[in-house]
Amino acid sequence: MATFILVHGSFHGAWCWERLTPLLTAAGHRVVTPDLPGSGADTTPLAQVDLARYVQRICEVVDAEQHKPILIAHSMGGIVCAQVAEKRAAAIMGLVYVCGLMLRSGETLTGFLAEFAHLGVRDLVLDNMVVRDGGAVADFPAAAAPAVFYNRCSDEDAAWAAARLKPQATSVYGDAPALTDAGFGRVRRFYVLGQDDHAVSAVYQRLMVERTPCERVFEMDTDHSPFLSAPRLLAEVLESVALTLQENPDGPQ
Repeated sequence: MATFILVHGSFHGAWCWERLTPLLTAAGHRVVTPDLPGSGADTTPLAQVDLARYVQRICEVVDAEQHKPILIAHSMGGIVCAQVAEKRAAAIMGLVYVCGLMLRSGETLTGFLAEFAHLGVRDLVLDNMVVRDGGAVADFPAAAAPAVFYNRCSDEDAAWAAARLKPQATSVYGDAPALTDAGFGRVRRFYVLGQDDHAVSAVYQRLMVERTPCERVFEMDTDHSPFLSAPRLLAEVLESVALTLQENPDGPQ
């Protein structure tokens, strides 16, 4: 069986995995769901939060595991897990992006969006989030969340999740990962693409995969939050990735 470390995205917390975790544990897998600093139940002041602090937290979680885990990175968690993969390449089995931000070395999210603004993709996260504290913190209105994050979820699940969103430190959007072929480049990567994602457009997801190829891309007819809208399907995908990594530990033949 595998060990999965599930890393949430912006505004979310470990709570977002509550529909997915029981499916994986019932299949015999170990599941770890940390809160990033300042997120979920973590009380770290947002003024102290940046990419380095996020990476330190997840590296600590990886270091505590007896067996090599598989990192599951949702949305902004992709930026975090890429840097963790750089620092702990020998200690993790693989990395799965779930509608994740897969940036290249030295690239920031703000830079990525500026570079590809000519594509005319409307960014509904930027359109709806409310920035305050001199630009250091962003809030996401609960009323806007169902249409942006949970458009394929039930009304009940969308309302449940929207009510739990917390303020997000914006510094991570301007922090760039530093990645190398010897670190991040040696970690086996997989991507779960949400075809009806209103937060990270499928256009952007395909572009990121094109620029940073993955061993396999799973396209799912889901929104930005398949852990809520299609948890059984996502669990099946993650289990198939785990089986691939375990049966072929040296990579594709």
